[in-house]
Amino acid sequence: MNAVENDRLILVPCDFSPLAYHAMGHGAYMSKAMNARLLILHVAPREEDIPAMEKKLHFVAEECFDKFGIRPEVMIRQGNQPYSSIKNVTKELNPVLVILKTGGGVHTVTMLSGTSTPFLVIQGPPEHSVMNHISFPINFLNRHEEKLKRVIHFSDYYPDAVMHIITPSGKGTPKEKVISANLTLMANIMDKQGIKTDFITHDKIKNTADVILELSKGSDMIVIQIEELSPFRKLFSGLNKFLFGLREEKLIVNADKIPVLCFNLETDLKSEN
Repeated sequence: MNAVENDRLILVPCDFSPLAYHAMGHGAYMSKAMNARLLILHVAPREEDIPAMEKKLHFVAEECFDKFGIRPEVMIRQGNQPYSSIKNVTKELNPVLVILKTGGGVHTVTMLSGTSTPFLVIQGPPEHSVMNHISFPINFLNRHEEKLKRVIHFSDYYPDAVMHIITPSGKGTPKEKVISANLTLMANIMDKQGIKTDFITHDKIKNTADVILELSKGSDMIVIQIEELSPFRKLFSGLNKFLFGLREEKLIVNADKIPVLCFNLETDLKSEN
């Protein structure tokens, strides 16, 4: 495994399903880009299963090394509720990123909402070993500073990638001047940072899931900001929608299977030491 300079860690839960193997592939590529250790975690329902599962997990780690050149560390935890165990390990290890699979629902990722850990949700294998196009839907009228930090953050790991900034133009509304001024300011910041930036504006009122997905076609990743639902929406939403709005659900299970990186408003991706 490549040498790392600090304790940065990428965590990938593994249940030995095909999608879990794909998540490990994403983790291997991102561990190289982010100079982080890779850890694969399996939750065994019974204590007597642990020796066999640990042996199987080591075999998977060797497969990862043979295919991607990264030999992950392995961890086994016993637990009857895998989601709870994964969340506990996440809190314990404080990884820089968790990579999760989803097969058509958001129940596998709601467990990490409200934590300080960003998580990448995948639906298939990685298309490339590096990311060349990353989409950032931004609403310049709602705490966009967090998103700007992510643009700069990922440009450090993928300096050749184009950062696609998707935002409503506000055309024909009083907000148009505000958005235009923010775009100009951001363009100046990105230019000074040497970041390749593509500004995409549209005439819709806001960044809906359909707009984001249409304008993100061909992207290697979409970065979204999880915003807590209002008390009213929480009251009338189901369990899976408690912390995810309809837009986030649609983005996470998008038909093009573009990986979606989710972070909470107060999340800070760990900086280089």
